[in-house]
Amino acid sequence: SLVAQEALRAGVPLVAAASGGVPELVGTAAVLVPCGDADSLASAVLGLLADPARRAALGAAGRARARTWPGEDDTAALVLSVYDEVTRAAADR
Repeated sequence: SLVAQEALRAGVPLVAAASGGVPELVGTAAVLVPCGDADSLASAVLGLLADPARRAALGAAGRARARTWPGEDDTAALVLSVYDEVTRAAADR
């Protein structure tokens, strides 16, 4: 899913397997295909190659979706707050 995050942040149209947390991560900002279905993957890629407007729309949707994700500072603050919570709970025992 790191590759999916990078693609969406960069505005690159994405075709990805609908597995794990990818569908929730990308929402409607990517074309999702069944995991392990090579024919669906090939069809989705060829479809995007033939449709510049769809590629542009997915690129814009990906950038918009990525803007809703927490940034590095927000993520670091969240991790530190979890560490504080855990260490406080351990100290109270």
